[in-house]
Amino acid sequence: MKKKLWLLGICLAALIIIFAGSVIKKLGTDNKIVQVDTPSREGEVIREEEAVRLLAYLGIEEDKLSGKEEAAKKVTFGKARSYLEAITKTLDIKEKDITDKLSFPLLTQDSDKDMLTLEFLNLYNAVLDSLPKDTVPVKEQDLYILANKEEDGKEILVTDQGDITCKDAVSYQEFYQDGKLEEKKEAASQSFKAEDYMDTRVTALVKGNEIVYIKDISDKETVLSNLWIIEGKATSVKAFINGITKEFQTEYPLSEEMGKAVCDITVKDKKIIKITMKPDTITGKVLSAGKNTIEIQGYGKVSLEDNYRIYKIYDELAMEITNSILVGYSTTEFVVANGKIAAALITAPIKAENIRVLIKTNNYSGIFHDKVVLTANKEFTVTAGKTVKKHKAGDKVTIKVSNQLFKEGRIRVETKGENGKITLLSVLRSGANPKYRGSIEVAKEETGLTIVNELSLEEYLYAVVPSEMPTSYNMEALKAQAVCARSYAYNQLMAGGLSEYGAHVDDSVSYQVYNNLPENEQSILAVKDTYGKVLKYEGNVVNTYYFSTSWGYTASLNDVWAGETSAPYLAGKAQAVYDLVNQKAVYASSFHPDTVDYSAETAFRSFLEKPDYSTYDSEFPWYRWNVTVSKKELTASINQSLRNRYTANPSFILTLTGGSLSDNPVFESRDISSIGELKDIKIAAREKSGIVSKLYLIGTKATISVRNEYNIRSLLAPVSSEIKRADGSTVKDLNLLPSAYICFNKGENSITIKGGGYGHGVGMSQNGAKAMADSGKTFDIILKHYYTGINIGFIY
Repeated sequence: MKKKLWLLGICLAALIIIFAGSVIKKLGTDNKIVQVDTPSREGEVIREEEAVRLLAYLGIEEDKLSGKEEAAKKVTFGKARSYLEAITKTLDIKEKDITDKLSFPLLTQDSDKDMLTLEFLNLYNAVLDSLPKDTVPVKEQDLYILANKEEDGKEILVTDQGDITCKDAVSYQEFYQDGKLEEKKEAASQSFKAEDYMDTRVTALVKGNEIVYIKDISDKETVLSNLWIIEGKATSVKAFINGITKEFQTEYPLSEEMGKAVCDITVKDKKIIKITMKPDTITGKVLSAGKNTIEIQGYGKVSLEDNYRIYKIYDELAMEITNSILVGYSTTEFVVANGKIAAALITAPIKAENIRVLIKTNNYSGIFHDKVVLTANKEFTVTAGKTVKKHKAGDKVTIKVSNQLFKEGRIRVETKGENGKITLLSVLRSGANPKYRGSIEVAKEETGLTIVNELSLEEYLYAVVPSEMPTSYNMEALKAQAVCARSYAYNQLMAGGLSEYGAHVDDSVSYQVYNNLPENEQSILAVKDTYGKVLKYEGNVVNTYYFSTSWGYTASLNDVWAGETSAPYLAGKAQAVYDLVNQKAVYASSFHPDTVDYSAETAFRSFLEKPDYSTYDSEFPWYRWNVTVSKKELTASINQSLRNRYTANPSFILTLTGGSLSDNPVFESRDISSIGELKDIKIAAREKSGIVSKLYLIGTKATISVRNEYNIRSLLAPVSSEIKRADGSTVKDLNLLPSAYICFNKGENSITIKGGGYGHGVGMSQNGAKAMADSGKTFDIILKHYYTGINIGFIY
């Protein structure tokens, strides 16, 4: 019995040991989990999603941070130190410069310890304080919030400093006291809600025109300067400010009714406590307009107030977005106070000549439309002769060839109101239906319908500038583009090249690309800030040719277009900025045209393949490029385009009819659609600028001589081949060779075309203009560089 009990005891002990081992093992496993959780901290903890959002405003994108950030996950000090490493590398700041400004020991904290929102804000502000003032991407700004609105799905705040977005803004005001971070255990961040801040003065961190976060609110008095008072009576004042009409309440009743005046108002606790009227005005022709002064005939140069504003007070009240009044415009009143201009009041429309634009079909493939479908954003009329049909905004109108209104002549469509725009639903531009200012005329021709858009020259330019140059470019480059476009348009308007269709120009590359991309604030600003300005040579408005990218040297007019009379202002010139051999800066003007000659094949190849100096265009992808094309593909490209190019330029595409290329060749203009299979290509002539001006294409059926850079580029289009550019990028499906600044490396079954630049090369390089603007050159300096001996004048 005792033996049995003893054995039972041993078994029980063994079971206890086994059970205890399992429990200990489980506890050990659980203990590892417990060790991950550090004691919770008092105060709000920053989350990774918010940290990443704030860092993005500093230019530190998520892919530069270690690991995948998780929205709800807390930021630990280990993670914060990885952020610090990314910050120092990206922004080129010393770690010590940041950590010395912190109120806590970032580098020695436990890696698994959660970071408080207060501590992250401390780190964020330390980074901003460590950057040079002129490079700080996020800045503190005081804003008085007047209203909110929605544009393109985005919430916009209207403030006394202009429009500002608040897409992801957060309020951290509870963490601040008198503008300084202060430890408050109960402090918490809040999602920004615009309605909570109406008629409130806030201090915010801002990047560009976007609020990063709200730092503080203030109950101090705020002066709103140079408002346009629409009406004021009793305890209500209706004012126009920064594009909105807003009604304010006054602390005390007004002593008299007021309206149609500029004034300052002082606001406290959301009510007007003071109104300062500015009744004095002066008028006169504007002779010049700068950032700080306006020169007015009879008054000289008058300084501008800091919050100077421009109001258009005829038709629909509006505030101009430009920071410069229109030069040469005489129907403007200037409101003055204390010897400075407080506001400009534009009292009548711009006196600009109209331009008529022929609107081509989709892909600019023709000028005749099968039908026209349109609508408008405001009430509009459809008129033919004495017949007038009224339509509401949004109504869709279809005009077919069979429309009975054509019996009375052209059909004219006009909107009611200044800001009306007509949308052509039957036309596509860059994947969207284009909207047009002015009026639309539809005419019936034998082969279809034509569309003509008539509008002011200045408004036409609003949609030319973005279609010809990216509006992300420096404003000075955009202004240069605007002056070029105006000069070109003015000459085309006077020439009336499309008078048979009732137009001056069309909307394609044949003239200037118009409304392929819609107007925007930047393009409007560039046009308005150069109002009426054109390039003149010996008193005449010049033809301002321009193109995308130079190969390092621009061409003279007759280099590119055979038979054109040379123009002194369109002389080819070097675009040099730096001597790569002697390692020193150079001036393009020091290269005399007589000393530069790339007509020889060796000289051209030398500069193309190994330039001895860099130029304004050197950093752009199209500066150098190459493409290898099979002879089979080139044959197809040549034969596909040959008939069209001959029809367009019969004197520039000639067929060899006698002799040989090396012995008394005879060329004649003959209708031709094929050269057979391409056997060889030979450069027959190259100009001093480096452009190929004549080419021989030798085929099994015919040998032809091709002149004119556009013909050369069309026939040698590398439609299916990949073009490699200077930055390593590739481009495919081009229906034109990028330029005619080319040479050939010939293989048995293929030809490699090496080239430089994009476009014809005459006049202004648009990318060169960007580089000049980025280096601090103003638009007038840019224009005088590209157009020799010109002056800037006015057409109004």
